[in-house]
Amino acid sequence: MMQKEIVFARQPILDRNEQLVAYELLFRGESKEDNLKSMRMTSSLLTGFLSNDYQSVLQDKKGYVNMDEMLIKSGAVDLIPKDNFAIEILETVEILHVVDRLEKYKKDGYTLVLDDFIANMDEFDRYLEFFYLFDVVKFDTKAKKIDEEKLVQIVESLRNFGLKLLAEKVETKEEYEKYKDLGFEYFQGYYFMKPEIASQKMMLPQKRSILELWSLGEDDFDVIVKKLAEDPKLSINILKLLNSSYFNLQKEVSSISQALAYLGIRNFKKWLLLMLYSQDGDDIETNPWLDIAIGRGHFMVQAASAFGLDMDKASLVGILSVFGEIMEQEGSKIARELPSLDKEIVDAIVSMDNPYGKLLQIAKKIEKGDFTSWQDEVSQFGMEVQKIASCYTEALRASNSL
Repeated sequence: MMQKEIVFARQPILDRNEQLVAYELLFRGESKEDNLKSMRMTSSLLTGFLSNDYQSVLQDKKGYVNMDEMLIKSGAVDLIPKDNFAIEILETVEILHVVDRLEKYKKDGYTLVLDDFIANMDEFDRYLEFFYLFDVVKFDTKAKKIDEEKLVQIVESLRNFGLKLLAEKVETKEEYEKYKDLGFEYFQGYYFMKPEIASQKMMLPQKRSILELWSLGEDDFDVIVKKLAEDPKLSINILKLLNSSYFNLQKEVSSISQALAYLGIRNFKKWLLLMLYSQDGDDIETNPWLDIAIGRGHFMVQAASAFGLDMDKASLVGILSVFGEIMEQEGSKIARELPSLDKEIVDAIVSMDNPYGKLLQIAKKIEKGDFTSWQDEVSQFGMEVQKIASCYTEALRASNSL
């Protein structure tokens, strides 16, 4: 499918006054075999968040996100807004393998959380040389190997490292009071609130496209731009990524090459890795909307070239218009979601009252088999009917060659 809905749960994290301070975003299954699927879901959601308004889910609170060793090593954390997300390091991670990256993230101001800590001396000794990396330690209050006799000693030792403590899986008032009396700052569990189901939608490119782009280097800028222009789903995602609050883009974007230049090749490749990890085991089916997007984009480029218009702008108008139809969104909503878009592109999509919009109208009519009703209208824009027909024929030829 071109569109994927990521369903997840968010569980509130409260402070000592029982005030909401954060959400953990939950994807993990009940068994260790689910870890790969879990990280795929984490990657999917992060990709969706980075391409959308994640504050609609977080509501100005911090989001705790699980990270395994693979995601940490990928550099994906670099794309995550440090003021909005905390990075939970899973208990399966060998800290020694990623210590350099964690030190960098700590220095850069990320909140690092040690997940599923079990209160016994073996666990304490395992992490002793690494506690300096973390800001918060999450205690698994339901673990079978908790050493109750050493609990107070372990808590005091962790406090000496300047760590804040979070009790998770708190299910009763007695458990809450127990860990509150021990001085814990944060609490999470069914006693307060069960996880809430939420969802995010994302456009999902094909694996092959992602792998081809990821294999290219910084010297292949023009090749990357060309491939992006041929993949509407990736083009849409890169535009939405740039319009996220993380980048806080102040300038208008009028082309894919401009968008890629703003993002940078290194960040682009980290984002591609997140997209790759988001994929299911099987390749995604071909969708008829993809053919329409490619064909419309080619037509817009051919026609823009023939009539002296900006080909990059025309291509974006074509691709974005199909995106709106897929997501069942009005052009005005697309414009709101992508505020950095060039005004001519916005006007073409929203009101279709400029030359780019007129070409878009023509493209839509021809796609529906209407080859006549638009012919009387094009003359006011200095367009020739025969040229339009030739452009559409050439666009079909180019699309079929992909």
